[in-house]
Order: sequence, then structure tokens, then C-alpha cells
Amino acid sequence: MKTQTLALAPFLHLLDDTMESCAADRLGLRASMDRYLPVAARALGAEGAVVRTHDETRAVATCAWGKASERDLNKFPNRRAVVRSGGRTWFIQPLNVAGRVIGSAAFVFKGIPADPKSLAERTNFAWEQLDLVLWMIQSSAFKQEVIVSITRSLTRVVFRDALHDALVAFRKAARFDELAIIYRDDDQTPASRVLYRVYRGSKCVARRGSKPHAGLERGLRAHGAGILAPGKELVGKSLGFSHPVSWPLIAGVKHPVRLGEIVISAPQGLDTFGRDLLHVLANAVSQRLVDYNRERRHLAQFFAPEVIDELLVDPDYVIKNLSPRVTEAGILYADINSFTKLCEKALIAPERIGAFVDLWSSGAVRIIWKHGGVFDKMVGDCVIAHFGPPFYRSSRQERARAATAAAFEIQAFTKGLERNPEYKRLARKAGIPGLGVAVGVNLCPAAVGLYGPNRDLTAFSRGMNETARLQSHAGFREIAVMESVVKVLRKEGLAKGLAFEGPLTTQVKNVKRPLKYYLVRRK
Repeated sequence: MKTQTLALAPFLHLLDDTMESCAADRLGLRASMDRYLPVAARALGAEGAVVRTHDETRAVATCAWGKASERDLNKFPNRRAVVRSGGRTWFIQPLNVAGRVIGSAAFVFKGIPADPKSLAERTNFAWEQLDLVLWMIQSSAFKQEVIVSITRSLTRVVFRDALHDALVAFRKAARFDELAIIYRDDDQTPASRVLYRVYRGSKCVARRGSKPHAGLERGLRAHGAGILAPGKELVGKSLGFSHPVSWPLIAGVKHPVRLGEIVISAPQGLDTFGRDLLHVLANAVSQRLVDYNRERRHLAQFFAPEVIDELLVDPDYVIKNLSPRVTEAGILYADINSFTKLCEKALIAPERIGAFVDLWSSGAVRIIWKHGGVFDKMVGDCVIAHFGPPFYRSSRQERARAATAAAFEIQAFTKGLERNPEYKRLARKAGIPGLGVAVGVNLCPAAVGLYGPNRDLTAFSRGMNETARLQSHAGFREIAVMESVVKVLRKEGLAKGLAFEGPLTTQVKNVKRPLKYYLVRRK
């Protein structure tokens, strides 16, 4: 055996040197075969050689030299064999890389070889020399294919579907037991908006909300968004994975922001190929998450988080829910009483004025969301909201009731700010009877949808203008409602516990007819 190996040594060195030169020159499949096949065939005494495999683009490619062609290869079975045909002998062999058949190859000899057994062994050595080059080409092509699959998956409009498809594509290419991704759906949101998905194989076995993971839930309760802090490996510990491998999800270069983390359970370790793909996956998901968060932040100007969640599961939500439409909407305008006096005599400093308005408006918007409303905008210290969008599932009665209920709660919230130590003496300093709001409520047709260059959700109608004028007419802690609201509440038996003063009328600026309205209070 030793003598046989020594006899093969020059032959193997020749093949090895040839393949090394191909690798050193970074030749592709066809250029490598153009160099290698004639060297190997002549060393074997063959008349020709042919190889069929996949090239760098994963397309089937056939490379031939001498008296051999793809047509010849098609005549023979795709297995190791010695075939005599037309006065020639073919030595055929499948090509294997990492236990996977990736093509077939053959050498052709004139006549019948004197020592077919020895020649078969030498042809086998010749094809084995291709393993390194073929492995590099196949790995590169396969990696590119996976990258394309991941990238294509992440173009899906619905983020959770895009993420799922990308993770499944990655799972098919990399070897591991379990995978988890944990991320913030907005880099400014609290821990309640930290989401996760846990996979076993290609199946999602846990996700925030519907299928909680006990360990991650404990981790989030203990650390909140700090579970994503770098260097502490809190996610891996919370998951309880065996031999975890993690990779951060990061956005930004100059000022990087940690958006989340991908963690893999890989008891056998993650090879270089798998780590490369994990890096690709993390980068692609990070960019998609940036786009997703940008979309959420835009919607967060108007909608409560749970409303955004429902919108974003529909790829056509902009057309279905946010395109302009005329609807009978509940309208609310709420303005802080005596705001000018508060600013000039009590708050005084610009930063204090800003902090007060920020505190009040944030509370008012939370109340609007609580009652199913949409925040339109602030004009000065006036909050504007409408009820009905974006799903338009509520009835006109429910919209009128929700707008009225929100008005009462905003009034109570504003009055309650007097219990805040910082604002306890604010009204006294300003020389006003207390903190309160003047509110106008209406139920009227309006064109609601995304408008303007910034695609802001807003509403337009004569009724909107009337509500603005009505609110400006309301006095200290007064809630003024248009006649349309009162009629609906009384007709549907929704006025229980409410006392109405009116009807009242007032002539207001830029409105032709006097407004007919009521003042409403709780009994």
C-alpha cells in the first residue's frame, strides 16, 4: 500500500498544485475547470473529461475538455460506474461535497484500459481534488441564495410575517436547535413594547403576548428594556439555552442604537458558515426593524399602541384604513383655561411652560386613546381628536358617547393636576379659580385620512370649524356639545347621569348661522 501511495505522489502533487493555482488566482468554476481538466486528463492518459455541477449563481453548468461533452454525460447513470461504449471506456462518478451530491463527472479513455481497477482509483483521486474548489463555489452560491431568500422575506409589508419568513430561511441553512429574537418595536418605548419570538426548528413556539416564554417574561419583569443591555447576556440567561450564541441588532453608525438581539442554542457550536449567515441575518433584520420602527413612530403620532399593532398586520392598512374618506365622526377640541395667564403670571419660564403642556397633553391623549379616539394635532394648547377612525367599526352613537366621556375625563385629569406638588399653587399665582379646560364636542360629517406632505392623519369639514369655534366659546371647566351629540345621546338612552343646559345659541366668527349647542355636566 505504501509503494502504491508513493507511485501516486507525483500525480497527486500535480493535481494539488493545479487546484492551488486556481484558488490563488481566485478563478471561478469555468476558469478553474479550463485549467484543471486538461492537466488531470493528460496525467491519466484520458481523451477527455467533463464535469456538471452548479456554478457561482447556483445555475447548472457543464465544463468539458477533449473528446467529452455534456451530451455524452447524459447517456450514463448518475452513479459511480465504468461504461464501455463505441470503443471507448468511461469512468463516471457523482461529485459529493459534505455528503451532498452536487453533480457528476467523467473521464473517457480510448479502448479498454489495461488496469481498470487502478485507473478507477486514480480518477477518483482526480475528482476528489475538486472538493475544495467546489466546496468554496457551492458554499458561496448557497450563501448567496440564502441571503437573497432572507432579503426577499424581509420585504414583506407585515413585519411579523417578514421576520418569520427570514428566520425560517436562515434555519434551513444553519444548524442549531433553538433560536430567539427579542427586539423593541420602537427605540423610545418602555419594556411593555419589548417583543420576542422563540423558534424550535422552523416552528415558533413562543411569542410575546399570545404564547409567553416563562424565562423571558421573568427577565423582562426584572430588567425591563435593560434586558437588552450589552455585555450582560441577560437574554441568553433568561432563555436557558444550551451553549447560546448571540448577535446584537444595531441601528446607526455614528450613534449606534441597540434594537434587540438574536440568540441561538447551538450545543455543537455554530460553524463559520453559520456565523456568516447570522451576521447577514442580523444586519438585514436590523435595517427592517429600523424601517418598521419609523413606520410605528409615524403612526404613534395618532394612534394607541394596540391600534398600531392591528393596523400593521394588514399589508393594505394604508388603503383600507387611512385613505381619506367622509364619515360621521365624533370631534373633540380641548383647550386649557386661562393658559395665557398661567404662562405670564405663574409658569413664566419657557421650560416650565413646555413641561406643563407636555404633561397635560400626554395625559389628554392617553385619555383620548382609552376611549377609542384618534389624536389629530395640537394647536397651541388645544388638543384635537376624532372618534371613528381608523377602523370605523363603531356606530355614530358610540362615537358621540366616547367623545363626551373623553371630555369629562380630560376635565377631571386637568383639575387633578392641582394635586401635583409642582402645580399645587399654580392657579393661585395666576389669579384664576383653578386648573381646567374648555371643551367642544361635535358629531358631524368629516373627510378623515392622511393629508399633506407629511401624511398626517387629520379631518376637514365645516363641522370641524364649528367645533373649534364652539370650544373657544366655552367657559371655565365647561363642556359644550353640539345639538347633534345631544340628540343621539338622548335618543339612544345614553344621556343617563348627564344634565344638559340649553339649547343655547351663539354667533361665532366666520360661521354664517348661529351655533346651537348645550352645556353638559354630570348630575
